[in-house]
Amino acid sequence: MSTSEESPSSSTVESGDLARLLVGATDLSDSGLDDFGELASPSSDEDPPPMIGPTPEGTALLNQAFNDKPAREVRTSFANADSSIVVDEGISERVAGAAATWMADMRQVYARCTAWTITIGDQEIPVEVMGPADDPSRPLQVEQRFGDQALMRTMLAGPVGQQAQITTLLVRQGDRALELTFRGSAADPGSPEATRLGSAMAKFLELAPAKFLA
Repeated sequence: MSTSEESPSSSTVESGDLARLLVGATDLSDSGLDDFGELASPSSDEDPPPMIGPTPEGTALLNQAFNDKPAREVRTSFANADSSIVVDEGISERVAGAAATWMADMRQVYARCTAWTITIGDQEIPVEVMGPADDPSRPLQVEQRFGDQALMRTMLAGPVGQQAQITTLLVRQGDRALELTFRGSAADPGSPEATRLGSAMAKFLELAPAKFLA
């Protein structure tokens, strides 16, 4: 296929074209997210820490999915004024067909591994996946906005009483994928912390996917 016949999601697309799909400071201001500021762009080259699943098959699946490397990737991060909420966004592009395979692997991770352990140095950090029906962010309803091309789950990481809440939305379009992750402290439903996180998530969930899919 000649260059002129390739689709916009071809692997020949430059990273600068991907970067234009990321949320920027102007987008935040227009969406009522003035409390958030952009951080230094995180590296996309770092490998995730080793993970141990509930079974050997689960361990292999976890490390395969989370170590998957796209052909191109651009990233950005935002934090609110007191850094209690951090939002990471990444736009990636994979070779033809690989994005669909990666999304299928991630769906299998959450279906088969409801808990796992991350090893960082000499620390083992437990991770628990919150059941969609118990998650106040209503991930299944969010997924329905994008047909079968989206996956959203919340994880609780760390010992009980000191857990961080990590919610990730994945959206695929062709060979490109959006990864939007929210990190904050786990809080009781209805608490000021939970309300503040929920409000920020709702705004980012409207903003980032719309820009990516546009």
